[in-house]
Amino acid sequence: MKRKALLLGNTRGLQGVQLDIHRFSKFLISDRGGAWYRDEIEVMENPAKNDLQQKIARLRSESLDYLVVMFSGHGAHARTTQLELNRRGELIGEQELQRIATRQLNIYDCCRELMEESMTKAAVLEAYAHVFDSARSVRQVYEKRIMQATPQQASLYSCSVGESSYDSAEGAHYLSALLAATKAIPAGDQFLTVGEAHEIAREKTRKQQRDQNPDASLSKCVIAQQLILAMDV
Repeated sequence: MKRKALLLGNTRGLQGVQLDIHRFSKFLISDRGGAWYRDEIEVMENPAKNDLQQKIARLRSESLDYLVVMFSGHGAHARTTQLELNRRGELIGEQELQRIATRQLNIYDCCRELMEESMTKAAVLEAYAHVFDSARSVRQVYEKRIMQATPQQASLYSCSVGESSYDSAEGAHYLSALLAATKAIPAGDQFLTVGEAHEIAREKTRKQQRDQNPDASLSKCVIAQQLILAMDV
């Protein structure tokens, strides 16, 4: 029997995605999961859409008996589930991941909030520019971008359950790191999402205080639909 597993993840602003992939891979290798061989499991984190399409084409050519596809990351819905693959906002529809093998299981751990069908990769990126072009003040820019996000509840925690959160004369370690993150928006980006800011602050806090591990509860919708913490003006 020819079997393969394709594990996909978009780690942008989501600290649990790599753990999801690791745990699922470990499950497959276990007897309970079917005793898969490691070379039967392929992992692609934040893949370029073209690279993923090439991988799909290769898997189709292998005439597999069974394929498992698992995705953890950002997503939305426009007629079909749309998976956001990387920080560039490239999307792939679930139909491109179907019928690769004669027997197939697809697992998608992502949001399926409704979005306009026209929101392709270009539309996602242009949405940011459009906000800036149409707004006349910083407040208007900020408000338009916030209202572009889907209704959601985002929670950031300075430490994990059972841990302590540390302070210093310069302020709280986590909050100081979170505010510092707002001054380091990646080149080419106009907004810093809550998840991205948390990830930057989380890594800095862990380096300063090894027994303090910030946590978060965040929506897995596409980047253009996420809440932002800061913007580059």
